[in-house]
Amino acid sequence: MELRPIGIMHTPYKTIGDAPFQGRSSSETCEIEIFKEYEDGLKDIDQCSHLILLYWLDRADDRVLQTRTPFDTDVHGVFATRSPSRPNPIGFHVAELIERKGNVLRIKGVDALDKTPLIDIKPYSTGIDAISEANIGWFKNATEGDQMDGNSYRKNIEELIKKGDLKGLLEKTGELHGHFCSHSAYGVKAGYIAMCELGITNTGMEEIVAIVETNNCFSDGIQMVTGCTFGNNSLIYRDYGKTAVTVAKRDGKAIRIALNPDYEESSAENHPEANALFEKIVVRREVPTPEESARMVQLFKKASLEVLDVADDEVFTIEHKTITLPEYAPIFTSVRCSICGENIMETRVRIRDNKPICIPCAGDEHYAMCGDGIYVTR
Repeated sequence: MELRPIGIMHTPYKTIGDAPFQGRSSSETCEIEIFKEYEDGLKDIDQCSHLILLYWLDRADDRVLQTRTPFDTDVHGVFATRSPSRPNPIGFHVAELIERKGNVLRIKGVDALDKTPLIDIKPYSTGIDAISEANIGWFKNATEGDQMDGNSYRKNIEELIKKGDLKGLLEKTGELHGHFCSHSAYGVKAGYIAMCELGITNTGMEEIVAIVETNNCFSDGIQMVTGCTFGNNSLIYRDYGKTAVTVAKRDGKAIRIALNPDYEESSAENHPEANALFEKIVVRREVPTPEESARMVQLFKKASLEVLDVADDEVFTIEHKTITLPEYAPIFTSVRCSICGENIMETRVRIRDNKPICIPCAGDEHYAMCGDGIYVTR
């Protein structure tokens, strides 16, 4: 049997690490070049809004029969997953057709690597191809429709971003952070700017990454608005002690947003009562009166709301740049400690007398992060 490519895909993704986890989450416009001998087959294709693309994953591992996915830690047969590694590595994707120019199709929403061979194109039909009751048994959340892109879980956040409702985003951040303050508002505003400038949504699958340079209140605003957290492997912490964040897409396009020190100083001067209460209650840890506690909450909320209305370039310095992101986080197996019996990520295992033990049982040094940053401890 012989397959003949009908074209080639041109995308910005040069390596697997560049590509989004799910193509539907990508806002990149890519091109499909159909070879001239097959151009006649494109007649009437411009009447199709979406296309089913079949392509050969020429850089995938064709020796794999079982694999792990990012959704759980179990091993599944490749035929029960969307893994690109499989005996016949054929990629399947539904993409939006933007336009046709001769033998070139401009499309959006793919995750194929650059120069991937195209095998076939078919029109996507909601009447024929969509099965609303379909589900994947092991994928617990896929109970109705295709929820694998995860957009439904951040629907409220994405709607607030789309509407430009920074107050609503601040209120959502308050649910996580526990109170309102200027620095959490800075995080909300910076996260909002980044998501809008980059034109992205977050499905929690590492298609975007936030690199924060502080572990103060600012980072909670960033996490809530961007959806980048330690738990979904898309939050990187660099212990610089700066109120700044870099938000990047998998293709390396990024934006760094840092708090303008001049604005921070002028803001502090404009809120002397709030600062005095902060020094007493938070810095010196003196016991406040009920009236002082209530007053600080009131003043902090007022100051945080004011931040949202100030011009972006007055609050921040903003820099567009290109960076290199780390690869997608690998999935590690667990190993049981031979002393306490608890499971350990395999990369954290210590070996004593040829037996695996955890760091606490070994008494080894390790990194820890608390309010004053990252340090080494035992």
